This record gives sequence, structure tokens and C-alpha cells, in this order.
Amino acid sequence: MKPIVLTALAASLALTACARADDVDNESNATSEAKEAALEAQTDDFVINAEDFGREQLGGKIEGPAGPEVEASLLMADGTSIGDIRSYVACPENISVCDPAKLPADTIYTYVHVVTPGVDEPNDDAIGTPKAIKPVAKSVTFRTDMPAGGFVGHAGYSLEQARAALGPQGTFTVSCNEGKLVWEVASGEFWGTGEPVTFFWKSRKPPQGPAKAYGFDADGFTANGTGPFPAPQADGDATGCT
Repeated sequence: MKPIVLTALAASLALTACARADDVDNESNATSEAKEAALEAQTDDFVINAEDFGREQLGGKIEGPAGPEVEASLLMADGTSIGDIRSYVACPENISVCDPAKLPADTIYTYVHVVTPGVDEPNDDAIGTPKAIKPVAKSVTFRTDMPAGGFVGHAGYSLEQARAALGPQGTFTVSCNEGKLVWEVASGEFWGTGEPVTFFWKSRKPPQGPAKAYGFDADGFTANGTGPFPAPQADGDATGCT
């Protein structure tokens, strides 16, 4: 009878070991799935609390190669403009002379962009002139076309201008997608020709200079514009608004 008892015990131990192995495999699979879900979530949009530009108290503007502001067109691929973009970068309100070379490394800079669909003011000499200007009936989004380097979690738009353009219930959502900031019409009427809206975001990085780093979507068309933008991220830095 003893051999039979030993055989049964061995079978029991084997079954227990298999069960434990299955548990380990299940836990490993669950961990892998959780990691994959986390990686996928990093590339999904997440909403940023939109702040009102009307509440901002800004200091001096950075003087760039073309002066304190960059004036450019929002150009489609064929060179036609569907809007105007005027941008500048400002220091905190207690700094009247905004010279990044002389400021502490933890200074926060505010990037400001005034976007007006369907019109185009004269551009800076270095940017040139569009071949034509196209009126706009329905603007949808304004965005950064590159990761928003040094982003510190603060962004928004002029609520007063949004309501003037979109009606009293007009709002934009602000979100982060793959490190890029996106402002999108969320409610209200159509944002069209001649209706300016000011957008802003804050970064711990000063601009490197004007760059073709901004995008605009309207009437089914996509356009790109030039404005001040931070230097590319250094190795080890967090990328954009992630």
C-alpha cells in the first residue's frame, strides 16, 4: 500500500506545482497587460484645465530677431493663407526686461498666440507673403505641431474673445496629444473670418527662435504657421506636455 500512497502524494504535489505555475503565468500576463495599457494611455489625449487669458498678468516681452512679436500666416500646402498668427513670449509680471540670458533657470515664460481666421496682416520680412488669402467659415483647432517643451501644466485662451467669436456659450477644450497641445472648439457657434482668439501656454524653456511649429484646421483644410518655440528637448528631459 505504501507505494500507492507515495504515488498519490506525488500526484498531489505535481498538481499543486502546476496550479502555482498557472498563477504565476496569470500574474505575469496581467502585469504585461497593465504595462501595455499604461503605454497606450500615454499616447491618448488628456484634458488640461483651461485658464482664462484675461486673468493673466504678464511682464516684458522677449525681443526676438524681428522684435517683440512674430507676425506670420497660417499657410496651406499650396501657399494660400487661411489665417493670421501673431505671437510673443512674456516673462512674469515682476520682470519688465525679459532677457532669458540674464534670468534664473526656473523662470516661467508665457507663449501667447493671437489667431484670426480668414485674414492676414503683413508678415515679418523673413517670413514672406502668402500667394492668396482664403476666407474661413468654420475653424476647428489650433495646436502646436511639435511637443510643447518645458510645459508646466498651464494653458488656456481668452474667454472674452471666445464668446465674441462663438457666442455666449462658446468654449474651447485644451488637451495634450503625444506631447503636443491642442485647442479645439467645444461649444458655441462657428469661429470664422475676422474673429481673433488669443491662446497661451507656459513653459520653463525660453524660445530658441521662430519655428514652423503651429497648426490650424478650418473648413476641412490644414495650415501651418511660424511662431516662437522652445529648443528641442535634451536627452533625459520629459517630452512636451506628457
